[in-house]
Amino acid sequence: MISATLLANPDWDDALFFFQIGLTTAGRMAEIRRMRWDESSERFGTVKLYSSKTKKWRTIKVPAAATLIAIRRRQGSGSETHVLRRSDKWIRDVLSEASESSGIPYGQNVLGGWCPHDLRHTCLTNLALAGVPINGLKEFAGHSSIVETQRYLKFMPESIEVAARQSSRLAQLTGVRFNSQPRKRKQSN
Repeated sequence: MISATLLANPDWDDALFFFQIGLTTAGRMAEIRRMRWDESSERFGTVKLYSSKTKKWRTIKVPAAATLIAIRRRQGSGSETHVLRRSDKWIRDVLSEASESSGIPYGQNVLGGWCPHDLRHTCLTNLALAGVPINGLKEFAGHSSIVETQRYLKFMPESIEVAARQSSRLAQLTGVRFNSQPRKRKQSN
């Protein structure tokens, strides 16, 4: 709903782009805001993010994000050097307005509300549900430890179903046959 609301207003293109990149890269606000054109490659499907928090670069493979950046550049959006031209305050204000008009609570201190950093949580949670191992999530997010990554992963009821499907698959590998008659044992005389 939020992306549709942002898409409906052409003046909000920077906020829509931030929303899309945040959700696909798990990038922090500051990482996305400082992103330069030459820090992504559509050819290789990579995006390079610099964290002012960890003081480290990370290059992640996110073909969808690299393509979005390339399209944005071809459209002449952003600034001469940077992918985004608006301030973080402007982006937050637009996200708040779009959320409000969509009937979605916005704000870190608002009951049931969300904030831009939640895009990072949503991305990492969805990657976990897709089966990305925790050490892969750690590298993707640029965390210094798995403990930090674990804080992002809330209880996911869907993970119980994923575990059930995988354990059934493993059982089949051992020769378990579901919906069939038990094997008859040979009787010895």
